[in-house]
Parts: sequence; C-alpha cells; structure tokens
Amino acid sequence: MMKILKRSISLIAVIIILSLSLLTCFAKGATVVDNEITVGYKDTFTYTFCLSNCEKPVIDMMAHLYYDSAYLQLDEDSVSFHNLTGVNSNTSIDGQIHFSFSAMSEPVDFSKKTPVISADFKVIKEGKTDIQYFVTDLDCGTADKSQPVKKFKFTCDYVVHSTDGDETYKNHTPVLLSDKTQMDENQGGFINYADGKGEQVKSDKKTDSKKHIAVTGETTTQSEVLEVTKDDDSKNNNMTIIITVAIIVLVLIIAIIGVLRRVFGSESQKVETTDKEEVDENE
Repeated sequence: MMKILKRSISLIAVIIILSLSLLTCFAKGATVVDNEITVGYKDTFTYTFCLSNCEKPVIDMMAHLYYDSAYLQLDEDSVSFHNLTGVNSNTSIDGQIHFSFSAMSEPVDFSKKTPVISADFKVIKEGKTDIQYFVTDLDCGTADKSQPVKKFKFTCDYVVHSTDGDETYKNHTPVLLSDKTQMDENQGGFINYADGKGEQVKSDKKTDSKKHIAVTGETTTQSEVLEVTKDDDSKNNNMTIIITVAIIVLVLIIAIIGVLRRVFGSESQKVETTDKEEVDENE
C-alpha cells in the first residue's frame, strides 16, 4: 500500500509541475503582436503591409509605420518595397519607418492584393505590442489632375519564424495609429478608416458599419476606444487560457483521488477479510 501511495503522490507532483509549465508558457516567453499573433522571445517575424481594391492605378503614396522598439527590433536590411519604384524611406528614427513613392509615369495597379512594404522584426521583450500605420497621401489620376484614392483595402500578413518552422497568417486588418500628436503631424489629403477600407463600400455586405469610421488627425476618441478594446480582448484571452488549464488540472486531481479511494478501499477490505479469517481460525 505504501508503494501505491508513493506512486500516487509522485503522479500528482508530475501533473502539478506540467500544469505550471503550461501556465508559464502562456504567461512568459512570448509577445502578442497586434493582438493577432504570438511570437516567442528572441524569435523573428516578417510583417507585410498590403493594398488592394483600388479602382484606379496609384500615382503616389506617403505612409508611416510605428512600432515599440522596447519590444521589437527592426532589421533595417530586411525592409523591402517589392516592385515599387521611386521609393524614398527613412528607418533611422527609433520605432518608426517613413516611406513614400512616386509613379507618375508608370502608375501602380493595386486592384488586387499587392505588398507595399515588408520588414523583419525580432522580439526582444515579452508582453504585448502593436505595429501601427498611418497613410498621409494615396493618390490616383495624373500629375496635373490627381485625387485621393477613395476605394481601397489595407491588410497585413505575418510570417513567424521559429525553431519549429514558419507559420503564416494572412489578410489581417492592420492596426491604425492611435497617437494623436503623430496623427496631427502626418495628416494629409487621404482619409484613413479604422477597418482599413475606403469610403466607397456601401455595397460591401461584409463591412461592419460600427468599425468603418474615418480617423483623421483631429479625431482622438475613436483611436482611444480601439486601443482600450484591444487590451480588454487580450486580457480575456489570457484569462480563458488560465481557467482552461486550471479546470484540466482539477479534473485530473479528482480522477486520481477517485483511483486512490478505490485502491485504499480495496486494501482495507483485504485487511478486514484477513483479520476475520484469523479470528475464525483462533476460535
């Protein structure tokens, strides 16, 4: 019986250790980016900002990416603008990437999903962070007569690189800039929308009108609401994981206790039977 007790105690200890390890994996060693992907500490990922659904070819664009350099380390050599020409970029400012391109002579077709910029980042701190964007100008037409693009769709893709291989995540809504000062500095003729879609989407049944809100340099309420909402979602996800693991551990412990009761009950019955037989023999 002592052997069974020791084995049961060892089994419970192993379960507890494994459970704590699971909780540690979820709580530490990774960073949640854009509330969309989880990247391991010191692992890298590729972020690609894409544009599509433009009815007319684009002749110029000016845009900005912002990231927290306390969490992410940019590989400046990895920054790529793919097939775009006439590109000017600046990655020297900590936590920022500014770029523009001009294609007056050969306007770019963005009717289908096309990469605009991609870059590799390394996770250097655990926690939660975002890569945010803001578009200052996005024009179509000609040099003599240009106008802001009104129908468009921004998306972003991620490729997480780890020792287990690459994982790809496609067609996510990029995070719009939330800093009012930066929005004021970068506001141009283009109007950004919280859901990454242009204003001409009345026929798009998939568009959520509650999220399809114009966000300009003078708008602060919407960006603050979006930020708070993302934080709440992240906390809820983490709490769900912890509760799930706790329930699994509790079920396993209850099952083990049930087995122990059966074993000890069986042993007790054996002892009682043996004692009774000895008494009978003595009589």
